[in-house]
Amino acid sequence: MGFSVLVASALCTFLLPLLLFLAAVKLWNFYCVSSRDPNCPLPLPPGTMGLPFFGETLQLVLQRRKFLQMKRRKYGFIYKTHLFGRPTVRVMGAENVRHILLGEHRLVSVQWPASVRTILGSGCLSNLHNGQHKHRKKVIMRAFSRDALQHYVPVIQEEVNACLERWLGAAEPCLLVYPEVKRLMFRIAMRILLGFQPRQASPDGEQQLVEAFEEMIRNLFSLPIDVPFSGLYRGLRARNIIHAKIEENIRAKMARKEPEGGYKDALQLLMEHTQGNGEQLNMQ
Repeated sequence: MGFSVLVASALCTFLLPLLLFLAAVKLWNFYCVSSRDPNCPLPLPPGTMGLPFFGETLQLVLQRRKFLQMKRRKYGFIYKTHLFGRPTVRVMGAENVRHILLGEHRLVSVQWPASVRTILGSGCLSNLHNGQHKHRKKVIMRAFSRDALQHYVPVIQEEVNACLERWLGAAEPCLLVYPEVKRLMFRIAMRILLGFQPRQASPDGEQQLVEAFEEMIRNLFSLPIDVPFSGLYRGLRARNIIHAKIEENIRAKMARKEPEGGYKDALQLLMEHTQGNGEQLNMQ
């Protein structure tokens, strides 16, 4: 009697949770597959959908290249999976990728993971499609025309010269090149793209922006779960820091009639185009 009770207890302790877990995985796979396009009669490629809600994102984050190599050996150049909160078909191989690229807006459309769309916002160029994407891209490319680039050269030279003077006058005998060059590139981007002037950025404020930008980039591809300490939460918090600085700069530009520094940065060109078309200026 005691032995049978022990066996039954062991089965309930280990076997029942295992069966429930397997059933949950099976239902999750069925749920993901059922979301396919009903108008397409072709079968889905081989593959698995991983764990409920998490999919195979954790495996990709932990194993990285090994995960991709394992999938390729097992399923070939085309397989289905579940990454960053979305069912996904991964396509590899030059010929397969060629069909995808040539079929954009006809066979497929670009869509970034939910975490990217949430952090960058719905109005970001990468999240727009068709006519909106074409129109916004045309406006942005004005900031990188030949004439615009010619106006940027003196700004770049000024920043490089200031950086070299700071390096030569530094008290430390050793210079860490990579972080210093990264900071230089960030300062150039701040001036050319957003119109920040050197006097606007203190060393501490500049470092805060650099750290916020790096934090946002690190968490772009994360699970779309906005809870404290999650990747999406940290990415949104970093984005808000950057947005606050950009909004402050936009308000300063709106208060001035003439561009500061003798040239029009990318942000100034976007603002002028928006206001010229009678559109409402959105701080996001």
